[in-house]
Amino acid sequence: MAAGGAGSTTAARRSNRFTAAELAAAEVAPAALAGRSSSMGRPLARLLGLAAALALASASACLKEYTIGGAGSTDDGSSDSGDSSHASEDSHASEDSHASEDSHASEDTSHDSETCPEGQESCDSGTTCATACGDPTCPDGQVPCGSDCVAPEACCDPACDPVRERCDAGECRCRDGLVRCGGACADTRSDPNHCGECDQDCGDQGLCNNSKCVEGCGDGRTDCDGACVVLGDDPLHCDACGSPCAGDEVCLAGDCRPYTYAGECLTCPCPSACTGDLAVCCDSAYLGAAVCVDNGCD
Repeated sequence: MAAGGAGSTTAARRSNRFTAAELAAAEVAPAALAGRSSSMGRPLARLLGLAAALALASASACLKEYTIGGAGSTDDGSSDSGDSSHASEDSHASEDSHASEDSHASEDTSHDSETCPEGQESCDSGTTCATACGDPTCPDGQVPCGSDCVAPEACCDPACDPVRERCDAGECRCRDGLVRCGGACADTRSDPNHCGECDQDCGDQGLCNNSKCVEGCGDGRTDCDGACVVLGDDPLHCDACGSPCAGDEVCLAGDCRPYTYAGECLTCPCPSACTGDLAVCCDSAYLGAAVCVDNGCD
């Protein structure tokens, strides 16, 4: 308001000076015209009067433009400065907010790294550490595998078929005595859908005995859903149809037993081949090899 008032006062003063000039010109012009009227004539007098009026009008217009322009310029500059100041404050506020968020994130990460060893994460509200929350905590030398702890080479993911497969060095392989036919492991010696070879279906005959499609089992074998088997040594039907052993067990005398092979020895006895917990040598008709088991062969 102070700037506006000063501008108006200056404009008023200048307006008063031009008004005095106009009055002076108005007084001089008639006298000059009167003194020269006899020699110059009325037309010239009119022209001089018109010129004086135009000069005064032009001066008045310049005064108005100067006064209005100056006031407008001052107001616009003040407004721009205010907008710039607010924008700067908003920018600093946004930067401070982001810096605060980054700081909190860094603190959280630091806390996790201090709480648990590398490769593990905090579980149970920070009370335990594990490679993945929900997995069991395993002793040294073992790793979580599903809900169990096993040696690293004995863990397969996804899990193997517990009956027809075994986990070997982290890979699911068909148990000894079976071959892979498509996505499944089959015993081509007795499987009626893969009799003698994969995808060889016995059809109407319906039975598979010793890798051949037959109409009846015989030979002391039992029909278990089209498979002619010896219940005393078949690991898929150990002692009864549909009673399988685990993939790492052998069926001996109708009993599922953990085992290892007796080295290069194919028929018992195999001196020095079986030691430790599996110290007994037994012949497995199903595997066609000597195996080491515990607690005898019968």
